Amino acid sequence: FYSGAKVLADLIDEIADKLIAEGWTDGDTTWDTTDRTVGANDARRCLYHSTDDIYLTLECHDQSYWIYSTSYQAKGLRIAFHSTWDSVNHTYPNMDYHTYIPFFGRSSTTPVTNCFSTQLTYYCWVDSTGFVLMARPEANSTDNLQVSAITVVERIASKEYSDGLTNFYNYTKLNYEGWRNTAGNSLGRCHNMCRPFTYTNSWSTEGIQFWHADYHAFKSDGNGKVYYAKPLIFNDQAETMPIGQSELFFMFSEGGGLVDGDVVAIDGATTKFLCIGMDSPDNTGRVNYAIKYVE
Repeated sequence: FYSGAKVLADLIDEIADKLIAEGWTDGDTTWDTTDRTVGANDARRCLYHSTDDIYLTLECHDQSYWIYSTSYQAKGLRIAFHSTWDSVNHTYPNMDYHTYIPFFGRSSTTPVTNCFSTQLTYYCWVDSTGFVLMARPEANSTDNLQVSAITVVERIASKEYSDGLTNFYNYTKLNYEGWRNTAGNSLGRCHNMCRPFTYTNSWSTEGIQFWHADYHAFKSDGNGKVYYAKPLIFNDQAETMPIGQSELFFMFSEGGGLVDGDVVAIDGATTKFLCIGMDSPDNTGRVNYAIKYVE
């Protein structure tokens, strides 16, 4: 578990380096974060997972994209899966499944945020299966649509059935999504669920399922214990083909006895989850998730 405040390029390096330490390999050593030219997208890393024969790229995009028609632009983090890699031209082919996290946004025009000097306050878990990241951008007085987000890249250790696909998925949720839909630039689309290589979609209710009746997770008034369910991951947007459950995070609802900073310990195990509730500089909406804190 890691936390602190870093610029996006440094945060990408931290995640990439720790994945390599956990058994991943560097997919292309020419992809690094040394080129931090303002307005460019050259601070980036490429990782390779040999078991699934899949490439994962993390890119710091200081070039802004239209996120919703011509109403809002944003800069941020692009996460993508690739089935192959062009080692001659040092780039990915057309076949990729991605999401875009628009941390730094502004209505109608280019954000003033410089990704290489603006810090993100973050909480992150990294292990051999992937990572879960929650981050909140530093405020400024000009950009008016900065958002906080959770993004999860996870390899499900054992799927329910053989489907000929990878074991990976990527889930992303922003604390404010009223201005984001599929009308945006293709590189700048935030996909809530990405299941390589079968589908991407822009709605969190498609392809992943969190338990909830009144609350996503809650603390009992009777015995003080926390009750929750790991999110189900599906092989289709219609949610008819479940393939497994996450081991890295779950959703909680404020008002159910859980608040930001609570630690949930698993009975009979050393595993713990840290509850994080996060708004953003420009919106009071919150992302509320418990992420892995202790193995």
